[in-house]
Amino acid sequence: MTISRRSFIKGGAVFGGGLAIGFNLSGCAQTEYPHFSATDLQPNAYLQVSPSGQVILQLHKSEMGQGVYTGMATMAAEELNMDPSLITVQQAEFHPDFRDPEFYVMITGGSSSIKYSYTILREAAATVAAMLKTAAAQHLSIAESALNLKDGKVVYAGGKVDFATLLPIARGLATPTEVTLKSPQDFQYIGRHRQRLDALGKVTGKSEFGIDVQYPGAMTAVLLRCPHFGGKVSSFDASNALKKSGVKSVFEVDGAVAVLAETYWQARQAAGVVNVVWDKGPLAGVSSESLRVERHGMLTSEAGKNVEEKGEASAATGELFEAVYDVPYLAHATMEPMNAVAVATKEGIEIWTGNQSPDIALSEIADATGFKREQIRIHNHMLGGGFGRRIMPDYLVEAARIAQLSGKPVRLVWSREDDMRGDFYRPNATVAMSAMIDQSAVTSLQAKIVAPSILGGFVQFVTNTLLPQWLPNGLHKKIGGMASGSDPAAAEGIAHSDYEFPYMRTDYVEQKTTIPLGYWRSVGHSQNGFFIESFIDELAHQTTQDPVAFRLAHMAKDSRRRQVLELAAAKANWGNPPQGQFQGVAVHESFSTVVAQVVNVSIADGKIKVHKVVCAVECGMAINPDIVVAQMEGGIVFALTAALKGEITIEDGAVQQSNFHDYEVLRINETPEIEVYRVDSANPPTGVGEPSVPPLAPALANAVFAATGQRLRKLPLRLA
Repeated sequence: MTISRRSFIKGGAVFGGGLAIGFNLSGCAQTEYPHFSATDLQPNAYLQVSPSGQVILQLHKSEMGQGVYTGMATMAAEELNMDPSLITVQQAEFHPDFRDPEFYVMITGGSSSIKYSYTILREAAATVAAMLKTAAAQHLSIAESALNLKDGKVVYAGGKVDFATLLPIARGLATPTEVTLKSPQDFQYIGRHRQRLDALGKVTGKSEFGIDVQYPGAMTAVLLRCPHFGGKVSSFDASNALKKSGVKSVFEVDGAVAVLAETYWQARQAAGVVNVVWDKGPLAGVSSESLRVERHGMLTSEAGKNVEEKGEASAATGELFEAVYDVPYLAHATMEPMNAVAVATKEGIEIWTGNQSPDIALSEIADATGFKREQIRIHNHMLGGGFGRRIMPDYLVEAARIAQLSGKPVRLVWSREDDMRGDFYRPNATVAMSAMIDQSAVTSLQAKIVAPSILGGFVQFVTNTLLPQWLPNGLHKKIGGMASGSDPAAAEGIAHSDYEFPYMRTDYVEQKTTIPLGYWRSVGHSQNGFFIESFIDELAHQTTQDPVAFRLAHMAKDSRRRQVLELAAAKANWGNPPQGQFQGVAVHESFSTVVAQVVNVSIADGKIKVHKVVCAVECGMAINPDIVVAQMEGGIVFALTAALKGEITIEDGAVQQSNFHDYEVLRINETPEIEVYRVDSANPPTGVGEPSVPPLAPALANAVFAATGQRLRKLPLRLA
């Protein structure tokens, strides 16, 4: 593969005596790279070669367990012909060139990291390789065709020369107008089973997460927030708290109360004796049940917006069959709670944390503190779980404001209770699925979705980040409001599916709410996969057809889903479960990846026991097959937790759950056997962090129906 000069940018020549190559992801105007130095690290390119010959990869995506640390290094290493373990990976700070082409901001989400970096990083590495080979040819006075790269050196028949020796020449070369990428058949590292590069650091404790950061002299902050959404402090009495050992100050900050102490335990103990009177705010009296009842009413009272219509309505003949499904709010419940270290001076603010979108955070911190974006630095670290939660910048804004108001370095740490009750939740939703059945033929498939919009709030963040800072913030909110009514995330996975029926229609009704919503692993697919794959199973039953055969009969012959579904069914020995067990199936496409799952269950003492999950996946080329398997397994466990246990309930505008005793996660003894099978593909890679989540709940619900005859149309699944 040959790549033209137009696809890349040479990154400003020399940084600290090294060579740096970068690419513009965003399509925005190129900004000048900041200078690189050993004392003031401001990464400005994807790849650097230091004066010592060290190859440094600037990791522009957040590593939160999904494997981008290893995947990115592997892709670069392939074109440099060097073992990935020889590449030094550094977490990049914000730069416009790192903005994502789908979301328009620097962000890690949407299972897009590998997909969008696959060509970009390989081009960067191939450019470095080409320049080093040209330099070696000049240095050795031999033809480039006689040279190859191997593990940080240029090798030839007579010997080898290291990168450091070649840098003085390489830096003086013009950037090549074309670079040639390896053909997949020549890959040495991509597609091979290799240990994760971050594994050793994580198991030995050497890896640094946001919560590990220690800053000299930093006070630990605990923030008391109103338990009611949108509420704020009316008054508080901190006299007892100030008597506690180690407590330095207690003060109001943006409608909350901050407690500063020498240690976290001291701050937490003092926070417990602050007497606060809260103004409950606009959502007092609102409950998750009242919102559910409202949605059910909107199914008939609101027409909604048409998202998709295929075929002619006249083709929908026969008898009407319909079902209504519900899903609850869900929390992210990351193992590492929200945290940040912030230092504020007259010149600016510096923050150490783990975050999925430092770009958005810079704008929100700037708005809250009065500093300009360029006066703020965010040093990103590994994340102890993200799942979309750490896209939101609220905890970084809090840390910045506490540091600004106190005049002290601050280490803000959320408790599990803070995290559970201050989340940006997966929205609850209701869907009415309907079909017309003419004898044994399904002539239509329709869905009416009633749910809040996630997109509106996110668009406000994006516009606040990308629009000029002098524009009024109200404009950002207006644009966000315009986007919310046609939120594609609300209908994704139902609209534009691969199923084929004579008439198909999807409508969306937005439920207005100010309850904080956010992106949750697999976003709209997480609930829409449950809705459509449960209903497809019901249609198979209504027409007395095998669930696998029914699905295949309504897919195009060249559908990717067909191959994946057939593989899962074959590996699960579909239709022949062990004695006493029952099977359910689902297949779903999300983030350009297709996943099918077969779940084996049994019922004992009125409880659901999951014995086995067989998973088949088509995700294009696997950069590291072991990571693909791990992400499928992790997504299945994550989804199984939600399907069996997950539910955030709201009363009087406040979340009722507080910790893992009342928002349970799957335990080891509850985890089933999981088998993962991958469809081999030479196509470019697609996402794997999220796609194994959507099929699990419907496959499980369908298995429960096979076992009990009960159609469970509400999550979490509970037997009557």
